[in-house]
Formats: sequence, structure tokens, C-alpha cells
Amino acid sequence: MATRRLADLLAEPFAVRRLNTSVAEEAFVAVEVRFRWARLWHYLGLLPRLWRGLAGAPQASVLWASVSPAPLGHWRDLLATLPAFRPGQRVFAVLHRGGFEDLFRHPLTALTARYLVRRLDGFVFLNEPFAARCAPWIPTEKRFVLPNTIDEAVICTEEEVAAKRAARRGRTRLRLLFLSSLIALKGYRDVLEAVRLLRARGVAVEARFAGRWGSPADRDYFEQFVRQHDLGETVTACGALTERAEVKALHRWADVFLLPSYHPTEAQPLALIEALAAGTPAVVTRHGGLPAMVQHGREAFLVPSRQPAALAEAVVALGDREAWQAFSEQARRRFEAHYSPMAVQRQWVALLREQPEGSLVF
Repeated sequence: MATRRLADLLAEPFAVRRLNTSVAEEAFVAVEVRFRWARLWHYLGLLPRLWRGLAGAPQASVLWASVSPAPLGHWRDLLATLPAFRPGQRVFAVLHRGGFEDLFRHPLTALTARYLVRRLDGFVFLNEPFAARCAPWIPTEKRFVLPNTIDEAVICTEEEVAAKRAARRGRTRLRLLFLSSLIALKGYRDVLEAVRLLRARGVAVEARFAGRWGSPADRDYFEQFVRQHDLGETVTACGALTERAEVKALHRWADVFLLPSYHPTEAQPLALIEALAAGTPAVVTRHGGLPAMVQHGREAFLVPSRQPAALAEAVVALGDREAWQAFSEQARRRFEAHYSPMAVQRQWVALLREQPEGSLVF
């Protein structure tokens, strides 16, 4: 989704072509890693397809949005993608996940990762901390920081945000939203426990969980927890969302966005950007790229990982209407300054403005 949005943003100032490198079944979500013949044949044929696709625009810049931070994926990149780039062609790796620095430490990829640095013209990171971790191996002139943005379909208007704030002033029950993959590493179990703690303290809350189940076991855990603690009237599982209008409606509904993730490659989740656009205060963990996205005590609270009690305390603090209003205003301002389509587009145009032939995104 982030790559599609980037391509759309750059289509206005540049001539953009998109080349898809993913296996069809992996286009959106991959929940397991195992050998499949379809993948092997796909990657065997990838290099000639990319070579033909890039041949039509030898002077264009290439935004390589599928660079892997994993050793196996790195070797796939070296063999199936890197040789397709033409001599003199400017290539920027766009890193959507954290952990790229691990390639320079791994015994099987340390040398080839350094070769990749010499071969490419730049590496685009989502935030400054991720870029700083690669500073020992990637020189300053090749490190760039440009955040993600979101599509217009989920961005609330100023009028919609104002209406949401007015509704919050007239309501005592806090509406909590968890929007992500429903896997333990994303913290949905901690949110469930926080809801239980809040209700035990007499705090009026309503929680909605939206996203794809990671496994049948995750769904079973969720449903059993709700039954065991009699949360049926407090907690709702919305399932996977297929329409962007559904996503926007949830953000307009929510008073607080929670994402207590401890996923090892947590980078810059789009759902948090969507929440900021809706003027929704957030409670997230001090983990991965999350602390670089928001400011503690302004538009969000940063809490330790795997501590539901800390989540509950942050929600209680946001129950104060004046505090919530201040957080909401700052959330919207942060979106507009850092993550709005216009702000992100300006940064990309500044990076690519010397490229008269446009860019290729894949």
C-alpha cells in the first residue's frame, strides 16, 4: 500500500512506471515462509522481466521498494534484481522495514551488503533512528529520510475532525481502536487485557479490533478472552477491512488509537498515520520506529512493551476532555507537518528533481 501511494504521489511531477516484483500470492500479506515451486519459477524469470522493463527508460531513476533486510531475501535481491539495473542508472533503495543494519553484521551477507552500498545511489529510510543505525556502513550522502503517507480516501477533512471533537465533548465513554494484524506481536492481547483492567476500575470504554487474524489460534484466544471476562458488550472484532471507507469510518469513530506492538520489524505503520490525520490521540510502545513517529505527552503516550497496565493508565489520562482535546489538535498538526501527501511529496521531489526522465517504482 505504501508503495502504491508513493507511485501515485510521484505520478504528478514525474513520468512513473511500475514494475511488480512480488509473487502474486504474496502481493499483500505473507504469513509463512516455506519453499514453493511457484516462487522459484517466479524469481528465475524476474531478472529478464526487469531487464526488459528498465530498457525503455535507461536515464530514469529507479526506486527499489522491495529491498529485503533478511539474508535470504538479500541474496534473492543480488541475483534476481540488482543485475537488471543499467550502468549509470540512479537507483534508490526504499526501506519499508527496520533491521537493514543486520545485513552488515551477518557473516553470510556482510561483504555483499557493502557491495550493495557501493552499487546504489541512495537508501531511503522511514525515520532518522533507522538511518542512524546504518551510519557505520552507509555514508551520509547516501542516507535519506522520507516518511510514508496515506491515500486521500482515508484522510479526514478539517470539518470531519471538528465534528469528531464536538462529539467527544458530549460523551463520557472512551472509544478505543486497535487497527493492525491480529497477531500477538502487534499487541492485541495487551489491548484486551488493558480493556479488562479499565472495566475493573469502572472506566467506561468501548473497544474495536480491526484487522486480519494471524491464525485460527489468535482468533480462538480473542474469543475465549472475551467470554472468560464477560467483555461481549465492550469489545467488538471487526475483521479484515477491504474498503478504505471502512478504515476512515473507524478512525472517525475512535477517541484513542492503540498499537502496543513489539513486532521485531515494526517500522512506520500506516494505521498510526491515519489516526493522526483523524486527530486521534495514540498510545503506542517505545519500540521499533514508533517513538520516531510521535511525541510523548503531545499527541501520544509512549509506553513500555508488554505492559497492559501502562496502556490502561494512558487511556485514563486521555479520559480528561481538555487533555484529549490538546492531544487531538497536536495529532492533526503533526500529520499535516510530517505525513500529509503534500509534505511527503515535497521531500521526494526535492530528492528526484534532477531527474528529467522521471522515475520507476517497483
